[in-house]
Amino acid sequence: MKTQSTKNRNTTIQRANKAEPGIPEALLRLAPAVLAVAAVALLYILPYATYQYKRRTYGILGRSLLFGTKIAGGRHEVGQSTVLWIFVASMAVVLISSLIKLRKRVVSEEIMTIAGIAGLVSSAFMASNVAGMLEGVKKTAASTGAVASVVLSILVIACGLYALREHKVLCSLDFMILPGLLYFIINNYIPMFGIYIAFKKIDYSRGLWGSDWVGFDNFKYLFSTTDAWVITRNTLLYNAAFIVLGIVSGLVVGICLSEVARKAMQKFYQTSILLPQLISFVIVSYIVYAFLSNETGLITKALGSAAPNFYADKTWWPFILIFINVWKQLGYNGIIFLSSIVGIDYGIYEAARVDGATRWQMIWKITIPQLKPTIMTLFLLQVGRIFYSDFGLFYQVPLNAGALYDVTNTIDTYVYRALMVNNNISLASAASTYQAIVGFAIVLVVNLIVRKVDKENAMF
Repeated sequence: MKTQSTKNRNTTIQRANKAEPGIPEALLRLAPAVLAVAAVALLYILPYATYQYKRRTYGILGRSLLFGTKIAGGRHEVGQSTVLWIFVASMAVVLISSLIKLRKRVVSEEIMTIAGIAGLVSSAFMASNVAGMLEGVKKTAASTGAVASVVLSILVIACGLYALREHKVLCSLDFMILPGLLYFIINNYIPMFGIYIAFKKIDYSRGLWGSDWVGFDNFKYLFSTTDAWVITRNTLLYNAAFIVLGIVSGLVVGICLSEVARKAMQKFYQTSILLPQLISFVIVSYIVYAFLSNETGLITKALGSAAPNFYADKTWWPFILIFINVWKQLGYNGIIFLSSIVGIDYGIYEAARVDGATRWQMIWKITIPQLKPTIMTLFLLQVGRIFYSDFGLFYQVPLNAGALYDVTNTIDTYVYRALMVNNNISLASAASTYQAIVGFAIVLVVNLIVRKVDKENAMF
């Protein structure tokens, strides 16, 4: 009897222990809903921003920014904020996903986490652009409502991540990617909102948000000139030459390095050909100038009276730029191919040597076919940047010579000059948007072709 009583008591304790986690779990599922409601409530109650008018400081509530209002004695009008509506919608999604019991509970937590991230980004973006919201008034600043929305969004994300960890969807090691993820969000994704500048005529007195929408007028102006054709032609043709010659030269150098028997000499050659990769284009531009200068250039002096004025004659610059790029990237590409060659099973070469294959036959029949995945990977990675150019190569090496613009002007240098020289931020943004969209389309087309030819080597 005593044994049976002990068993019953242990069973009761085990059941009680199993039931206990339900309370914190319920609180955890309820916490995001509470935070979401609190975020929207504080957005309505607390001042989201402050501004100064006639030497007095006024607060403006978040609801005023949502629905639009007149400020500064009715002299200035603040329109509805789309970004702030995104924040409210994100908090509504957090609330709904927290309360609705889905069949797969993890799904709601994933949605909640994504909505929390969207709320954080939108609230932080609004808080950092208070001056753009309150046009025409002085000394604008984010207030307690903006800070509260950012803090509560972070707490929602923390609750979602903790819940995903509890359900074994995430582990502790997954959180190691957070710094890199934050970098990509801040550096690569948030700037995408700047695309809207391409559709505006920026007036600095009115700010980015207050400037007039002009639709596609900036693109029409860009394509009505010859600049669009010149920068597109130069960018595509130069990158096509860089890709082909870079891969071929890297393949040749990698094979040659693999044939060096002595390890010490192989390391010496690797270091020697890799040095140009580590040199800044500022230094490269001075090296090129030392060869091509009209007064003291080595090549100019060697040619004597037959030497052309290199910085005024555009004839030779396509070849010069291609040579410099191949020379600079040679070591990097060569080492990539060398590392792939080292991974090839040496027994294949031994079998080929027994069968009487020559060195050239082994390279052609064994090495190059085995390097096909590496070649395709490098090709796809470089095609992904085919609509972009190295700013240092095309701007610093030719010393920004105006006579060379026809062969040195690419999309990147055009955007820089439109922004820094002509002070036309709208046109610069239009050219950059054109670059991004067409580059993305090219990547999709090339990947589709590769997928048709060799599905295993496609990116997606």
